[in-house]
Amino acid sequence: DLFDYPGDFLIIKDWIKHDGTGNSSVYRFCLGAHPEVLAEFEKSSVSIKKSFRNEQEYLSSMMLSKKCLQYWPSEWCKSFKRHCIKPLSFFVPRETAIPDNTRIIVFHGKPDPDDAIRGNSGKWYRRFKPATWIENYWS
Repeated sequence: DLFDYPGDFLIIKDWIKHDGTGNSSVYRFCLGAHPEVLAEFEKSSVSIKKSFRNEQEYLSSMMLSKKCLQYWPSEWCKSFKRHCIKPLSFFVPRETAIPDNTRIIVFHGKPDPDDAIRGNSGKWYRRFKPATWIENYWS
């Protein structure tokens, strides 16, 4: 699916920002298709770093200006901490699960996969039970 899905440049639609920024944890393009994006960054990296908060915003802006920014289907790429931890209470460790039709679980920031397997989020307000199902995919 990920290699056959139509589109010139595909990226995750960021789960928080609503300005069109993509999350570059999972993106796809044909090798060599957009050499000017890297060339521009190499030429103007100082000003680009001042203008954009991170590489995701720069990459999204460049692809949007080229009219080729497209997003993966929203159910394909899900955030572990935003979509796999069941909502309940701050104080009760919650169950975790893979949302339906998900192809890739993204671990951005904390927890990392090995932390999630142990049920360690690193945040007092994000308590969940050990996500041992990750061991089936992470080795």
